[in-house]
Amino acid sequence: MVANNFQPENTEQYEEISIVEIFFHYLRFWKYFIVSILICLGISYICLLYITPEYRVFSKALINDDKKGQTMDMTSAFNDIGVVQPKSNVDNEIIILGSQTLMKSVVDSLRLNFSYFKNGKMKKREIYKETPVFVSTPKIMASGSFTVDLESENVLSIHSGRENFDQKVKMGDELNSPWGILKFTPNLFGTESYPVEISVQSGYLPRVDITPVSKTSSVVELSLKIASPKKGQDIINSLVTIYNKNAIEDKNYVAFSTIDFINNRLSSVSKELQTAEEDVENYQKAKGITDLPAQGQLLLSSSSDYSKQKMDAVLQLDLLKSLQDYLMNPANQDKGLPSNVGITDPTVISLIQKYNEQILEKKDATGGMMKDHPMLIQYNNQVALIRADLLRGVDISENSVQETIKQLDRQDNMNMGLARELTTQEREFRDLLRKSTLKETLFTYLLQKREDTELSLVKATPNARVIDPASVNPVPVQPKKMIILLVAFIAGIVIPVIIIYIRDLFDNKVHTKDDVTRVISAPFLGIIPVSKSNDPFPVLKVRSSISERFRNIISNLEFIVGNERRKVISVTSFTSGDGKSFFSRNLALSLATLGKKTLLIDLDLRKSILAKTLGMTNTEKGSAMFLSDPKIHLSEIIDTSHTFHKNLDIIPVYIFPPNPAELLSSNRLEQLFHAIGRDYEYVIVDTAPAGLVADVYNINAYSLTTIFLLRSDSSLKKILPEIQELYREKRLNNLSVVLNAVTDENIYGYGYGYGSYKHDYYTDEK
Repeated sequence: MVANNFQPENTEQYEEISIVEIFFHYLRFWKYFIVSILICLGISYICLLYITPEYRVFSKALINDDKKGQTMDMTSAFNDIGVVQPKSNVDNEIIILGSQTLMKSVVDSLRLNFSYFKNGKMKKREIYKETPVFVSTPKIMASGSFTVDLESENVLSIHSGRENFDQKVKMGDELNSPWGILKFTPNLFGTESYPVEISVQSGYLPRVDITPVSKTSSVVELSLKIASPKKGQDIINSLVTIYNKNAIEDKNYVAFSTIDFINNRLSSVSKELQTAEEDVENYQKAKGITDLPAQGQLLLSSSSDYSKQKMDAVLQLDLLKSLQDYLMNPANQDKGLPSNVGITDPTVISLIQKYNEQILEKKDATGGMMKDHPMLIQYNNQVALIRADLLRGVDISENSVQETIKQLDRQDNMNMGLARELTTQEREFRDLLRKSTLKETLFTYLLQKREDTELSLVKATPNARVIDPASVNPVPVQPKKMIILLVAFIAGIVIPVIIIYIRDLFDNKVHTKDDVTRVISAPFLGIIPVSKSNDPFPVLKVRSSISERFRNIISNLEFIVGNERRKVISVTSFTSGDGKSFFSRNLALSLATLGKKTLLIDLDLRKSILAKTLGMTNTEKGSAMFLSDPKIHLSEIIDTSHTFHKNLDIIPVYIFPPNPAELLSSNRLEQLFHAIGRDYEYVIVDTAPAGLVADVYNINAYSLTTIFLLRSDSSLKKILPEIQELYREKRLNNLSVVLNAVTDENIYGYGYGYGSYKHDYYTDEK
């Protein structure tokens, strides 16, 4: 009879089923997964209780940007008076907002180098402005922490175990400490009580992120992650305030320099004007002049154009000389130059603007540096070069103005030649009057420019306008509770998977049908559940799980044995203890209950327990005696008492011979199977383990098929290739496989629906 292969032939379907099997394989350990998840979630929850949450504080501000379309600033109305407004763009302003210099100013103004904490049950919490005491110091000597407690009224106890420091100090007094000279002042608005732990941080600079909201606008967002939301709000608000203050000071720097220059010139011109007016008055008194002749008036009118042009030129020359004197004065080397005093030469105006910008850049970059600092020396050299260029430009402009004055004088002399008949007094009076008018015009012009410049100071606007004041997101950004809990949940799943996977890697036992069929291609008849009782024949419970499994095996076995009149079936295993005898007797009894005349032969002549298990008392004659004594007939060794079933006869082993291999190799074994004749439809032969001795191969010649028994959770996986080799080489007739003593989880573990079916269907199994 050709053996049937009950394994699936569709590889793709098998692989698909394997994925499901893997899933349910791990699902068998669901209790461990639940425990692992609960432990991981519990650990993460406890960690969250000890972690101080951080909140996101954010604000939005509009930055003045000359490169982007914004509403015109009010100071643009004064561009005609020459007030230089520093050019700005949002990228540069973002760098300035994030500079360490600006942040140091914020830290100093808010005294952020000191942090105040209150110890809680699980963690410290920062109390910021709720602290009962404030600490200040002119200079921090070292970072560290200490505890402040109230010893008595106005007396504080300062102690630090790490620094081995413990002293007392009165409120308001100074205290020498490892962290510097400390001064303690009470907080009138403090709501917390003593003791307070104070942390000293040298060089503490909060990190404020400044990002543009979009590429087309100059609105920026300032954000900060911090444990104390109130402190974060104060940091961002102070940062914008100090930034605006510095920006206004920069804008007004040139204006203040211009006002100083104008005031100095007004003082000088005022004296010159007074002298000129006194000269006119004295000349009129000395010469007795009351009115000029009409001809003289006509000549003066004809030369008024030349006089006006010369007056403008002289004014320019005077302004240039004043500017030159101002530049040559060493006291003004670090001061900006006026840019709106009336100089018309575009080259000089451009150089003045460049000079002022360099002075501003030097001031911003080198504030607080020593005189011998390399960067300060570099900036001084750059300023000196620009000053030299400016002086050369002033010289060129002066030469040009002087040349213009000479030309005007020549034109005026030609005109005055026509008036030679005028008296000397008239000419002298006109000269004096021209000087007086010139000084008056210059004085009035300077007064107007001073008013315009002072008005520009009033109109100076800050660089940043707050759109949204600093606010706090009530949801902490750190720790991210949901992410941590999710990671803990995933870890609770992954950890058991890893443990189970590692366990599986080192697991060398056969557990399920799939463990067998993956290696052995021989027909798999079925599985036998583990017996929960000591009953030698659990198949007698006809509605039990074991009984049903044996009926399935018999049904599959019929495909192998076919329609043979006498079906001899050998049962073997690889080692002892696999349940070979249990399977043999219950298979025989199952066949008997189905109405099949069955004979159970025990040919395990080395270590059989069949007679002892069934309580058979005849200790003389059995299969071993038949093989060793030719005088014994078959009828003498067969137990036909039908104690267990009317269709079941048994040939046990009572005596274990010293030479079992020789007996099974003798002619008596052949006589035994011939003597059985056709009286039995099924002959079940219980043999010795094939992995230990060769007895089964002697019996194989008389067997129609051999059932190889494996025990779940006991048989080693390394024997499976050997069994496959037996099947492939056909060393045993019609080899088939049965998996014995399979636990419920190995039977139903891959589909819990089957488990519920089992408990509902097999009602008589306890």
